[in-house]
Amino acid sequence: MPIHNQLAYALDRNDQEPNKRVAQQIVDAGREEEVRELVSFIETGPKQRAQSDVILALAYVGEQAPKLLANQADFLISQLSSPINRVVFGSMIGLSHIAHLKKETLYDSLPQIIDAMDAGTVVTRDYGFRIMVTLYEDTNLQEDMFLLIQEQLMKAPSNQLGQYAERLIEVLNKNHLKPLIDTLEERRNDVSNEHHIKRLNKNLKKLYKQL
Repeated sequence: MPIHNQLAYALDRNDQEPNKRVAQQIVDAGREEEVRELVSFIETGPKQRAQSDVILALAYVGEQAPKLLANQADFLISQLSSPINRVVFGSMIGLSHIAHLKKETLYDSLPQIIDAMDAGTVVTRDYGFRIMVTLYEDTNLQEDMFLLIQEQLMKAPSNQLGQYAERLIEVLNKNHLKPLIDTLEERRNDVSNEHHIKRLNKNLKKLYKQL
């Protein structure tokens, strides 16, 4: 039986368990050819639901076994322009799991990644930001990535700002300490929810202590 026939759409199910089972089967067997089989199925142009389930199954594979998905970076990048939201955010999730293995490819594809973040859902933006932080960890890319990350922080939804700052603080180069403080201070008045204000203030307090 073709592996795509085991996905949720083929079983007429609306939950993710069949997709997770397919992913686990691929991971347990360590068979990259089954990853390629799913990619080839997408390229035949199946219905939207089938496309979504394939991409989400691939994302689950990437979460557990990034090396099995790494060779599909270009394919996932191509899917960021899909009109199907689930395909876009599933592709971004998959890319976030392999970013540490494909830094050069993702760096070269930042225009597509950022376009998808700007136009996409909260999930798309969140995982796109994770990719950017992973690329920032590479000292050769750090200066360029910090400027791009600052741009994202300036336009991020106020309720996401705190968690984005926390993710960046974990790997922050001290040379970027003051610029990050300035960026967060500039956004402070945009945050109105009490919980998010406390979260932002906690992050700022942590940063000020490092000055």
